[in-house]
Amino acid sequence: MPLKRGRDKKRFRELTFPHLKFLYNLALKYTGKNHSAEDLVQETMYTAFKNFHQLRHDKKVKGWLVSILRNIYLREIEKNARKDEVDIEDTPGMYMERLRNLSGYADPEESFLRKTEALEIQAIIDKLPERYKTPLLLFYMQGASYREISSVLNIPIGTVMSSISRAKAFVKRELLRLYEEKNMKVINLYTIRKIEGK
Repeated sequence: MPLKRGRDKKRFRELTFPHLKFLYNLALKYTGKNHSAEDLVQETMYTAFKNFHQLRHDKKVKGWLVSILRNIYLREIEKNARKDEVDIEDTPGMYMERLRNLSGYADPEESFLRKTEALEIQAIIDKLPERYKTPLLLFYMQGASYREISSVLNIPIGTVMSSISRAKAFVKRELLRLYEEKNMKVINLYTIRKIEGK
């Protein structure tokens, strides 16, 4: 059933536009790239507009939009998993160029270390299963309460709490593993230099 001209378009704008910033921030946490987040939100809004007649309760519009965004994102991941292509933004040259352009840190080494840590944490979060990742992002990155997450994702509060708890445990375990690997590399390098007498 297509939208009725005028009235439904206005209602769509009134209900969905207040959530654009929230959707963009969530999309940015998912994708890690501004242009990808913008594309994801645009496709979400297009799909929502096309299927606006399926929205049953105006008060659940935020959850409905998050579901659409998440489904589009998951389809994209699945589609890209079948391709063996390298994203140009993931190449070391592009990364180093962006790093050179960073401002806000006087010390380039500190800036590099902070950016590296952020990328490592993002990589760990990306490994999370979707059922844990979304509640974690909504809780920590968007500041949503358990109740809000429950409403948006249409799952019980207990499930939200256990998902966030499991996600935190996973991230902690991976960060400790990463730290131990880095520490071992430093120790091994020190040991080699000591043996070689340098």
